[in-house]
Amino acid sequence: MSRNSSPPGRALSPGGELRLPTPPGIVRRFWTRHPHLADALIAAIYAVPTALTLVSNLMDSVPAPLADVLLNAAIALLLAVALFLRRRLPRLVLAVTWIGLLTFADYGEVHLIAQLLALYAVAVYSDVRSAWIGFGTSTLLAGLAAWLTDDPAEVPWIPVAIQVVIMMLAATLVGINMGNSKRYVASLLDLAAQLTRERDQQAQLSRISERTRIAGEMHDVVAHSLSVMVALADGARAIAPKDVERSRAAMLDVAVTGRRSMTEMRRLLGVLDVGSEPAPRAPQPGIDQLADLVESFRSTGLPVVLERSGREPANPSVQLTIFRLVQESLTNVLRYADTPTRVVVRLNSAIGMAEVTVSDNGRQRSEPGARSFGRGLIGMQERVAIYGGTFEAGAGLHDGWRVHASMTYEDET
Repeated sequence: MSRNSSPPGRALSPGGELRLPTPPGIVRRFWTRHPHLADALIAAIYAVPTALTLVSNLMDSVPAPLADVLLNAAIALLLAVALFLRRRLPRLVLAVTWIGLLTFADYGEVHLIAQLLALYAVAVYSDVRSAWIGFGTSTLLAGLAAWLTDDPAEVPWIPVAIQVVIMMLAATLVGINMGNSKRYVASLLDLAAQLTRERDQQAQLSRISERTRIAGEMHDVVAHSLSVMVALADGARAIAPKDVERSRAAMLDVAVTGRRSMTEMRRLLGVLDVGSEPAPRAPQPGIDQLADLVESFRSTGLPVVLERSGREPANPSVQLTIFRLVQESLTNVLRYADTPTRVVVRLNSAIGMAEVTVSDNGRQRSEPGARSFGRGLIGMQERVAIYGGTFEAGAGLHDGWRVHASMTYEDET
C-alpha cells in the first residue's frame, strides 16, 4: 500500500503534520480504528463464560443458592462494565475487579479472567509502577481468598494460589512489555512534534531575520539612489539655461543611477519571490565599489575624498557592511549638510579589525536633531553590532557631522 493510500495517522508528513505510523496488517488497522469495539469484545470475553457458568449452576442437579447466583451475576455485570472502561480508568477498573477475588470459592475461576485483563490494562494504559503495585495487591488478595476458602476435601489452597500468581505475573509482564512499547512510541511522537514545532519556529525566525535584512538593504539602496537622483536633477535644472551639455550629462547620470538601483531592487525582491524560478544572483557590493560610490556622490557636487589605509578585509560580509556604512553616511550628508566644502571618507583596516569614519564640515539644513537615529542610523548600528563593534554618530569637533564605526572580525585567508 502506498503512502497516499494509507489511512491518516500521526507521522511526519512533507507538510509538517504529525502522523502515527500505520499499523501493519488489515486486522490491526481495523482494531486501531475501532477501539470501542475492541473494548466491547474484551468485556464480552469475560461476560460470556461468566454468564454460562451462572446458568450452569442454576441448572445443575444440585442447583446453587439463588442468592449466590444473583450476587455473582451483579458482580459479573459490574466487572463487565468496568472492563469496557479499562482504557480510560485502568487503576479504578483493577480496584473493581478485586471484588471478584472475594468470591474465589465458587466463581473465582471466571472472575479471575477480569482480574487478568485489568492487570494487563493497568500495565499498558497507566505506568509500570502502578502495574507492579496492582500485581502485588492482587496477589495478596488472591492468596487471602484462597486461604479463607480452603477445604481439606478439595485442592489445597497453596498450589491454587501459586497458579493464580503465575497467571497474574504473566498478564502483568505482557502488559508492561506492550505498555513500554506504546509509551516509547508516544515519546518519539512527542519528540517529533516538538522538533517539528521548533523547526517551524526557526524557519519563521529565519524568514523574519531575512526580511529585516532585506528591508535594511532596500532602505540603503532607495535612500542612496533617490538622494543622488534628486541632487542631480536639481543641479541639471539649475544649469540647464546656461550649460545644456552639462545638464544633459547630469540627467544621464540620473538615468544610470536609477537603472542601477532598479537592478539592486530586483535582486532583493527576487529573494522574496516564492515562485519556482530561482532568484537572479549578483555579487554584493564591497570595498572595490567604494570608489564608484564616492564618484557617484562627487558627480552631484559633493566634495568627497576617499582615504584608505591598511590591509583591506577579505571577508565579504565585512566589506558589505563597510560599503553600506559609507553609502548611508554620504546619503545623510547629501540630504542634511548645507554647502559642505569637504567630506572625508576614511577607511583604516588591518587583520581582524576595521575602522570607518565619514565626516563633513557642512551646517545642518534643518533644526538640530534632524539627523536623529532614524531607520538608516539604526541599521548602521545593527550592522556594526553583529561584529561586536562600536558605532558613534553625532556633531563633529568643529562643525558638520561625524560617523565613526569600528569592528573586529575573523578575516578570511
